[in-house]
Amino acid sequence: MSSPRSVIVKTLVTVKDTKTVFEFFINVKNWESGGALNNVRKNENNSWLCDSPFGEAKIKIRSDEKSGILDHDFIVDGGKWTVYCRITPNESGSTVSWLFIRPKPMTQEQFEGQLQNFDNEIIGWKKSLEN
Repeated sequence: MSSPRSVIVKTLVTVKDTKTVFEFFINVKNWESGGALNNVRKNENNSWLCDSPFGEAKIKIRSDEKSGILDHDFIVDGGKWTVYCRITPNESGSTVSWLFIRPKPMTQEQFEGQLQNFDNEIIGWKKSLEN
């Protein structure tokens, strides 16, 4: 049995309610405001295509608004990275959390490097959400 892999958790705290935040993130076109993705477009089989820093990517969302689940697969260059995302009520606003589990073929340095700019994306999304 293999050991659990390392994880990185990122969060966004906003004054917006969970419904507003869910509606923002379920539309992957809004992810462009984070600055890393461009040319986001919906695919015919209920997934999204976009240009990412790692090449053309496909994003497939598995969501449940009532439970605040917005899990998604980020597929690029033959590799798949499952991201666990939750939108949680937080007083008069909400918190979005992303849990990233290091993919098996990736070293810890590569894993941390891949997520180095994610904080900048969060800043862009927060700005878009709250304006």
